[in-house]
Amino acid sequence: MYKRILVPTDGTERGARALETALQLARLGGGRIIGLHACAPLILDPDGAMAGDPAQGNWRRERLQLAHDALAYVTRRAGEEGIPSATVLSRKDAPWEAIIDAARDHACDLIVMAAHGERSALARLLGSETQKVLTHSAIPVLVLR
Repeated sequence: MYKRILVPTDGTERGARALETALQLARLGGGRIIGLHACAPLILDPDGAMAGDPAQGNWRRERLQLAHDALAYVTRRAGEEGIPSATVLSRKDAPWEAIIDAARDHACDLIVMAAHGERSALARLLGSETQKVLTHSAIPVLVLR
């Protein structure tokens, strides 16, 4: 069974469903959950030199609060289930890289993530974050739709 399960979260309902699946797997195998939220470095420094105008600073503070709320949800749900957990707020521009790096850094043996089902021409051209994780991950990835 899986002992360390990485769950990338963006605070959406899909992310919450991925977390519930990861919690079930952790419960079955006596594992732990690692919650991850990836933010671009500029978002993590809303009051720094790169803050720009007040509207940008406010937007960055809101994004940072959403990140903290998403990770707090992971911690709370894992605690309610009695499953050990940790959270990571990553400072990477590319979420797929943050996911793979966190899985490696925390010795995870499974990534459970939600696919957002992007079907736009741009998504097909560039590839989705989920597709990039699937392509580059050396560990198993469970994708929920």
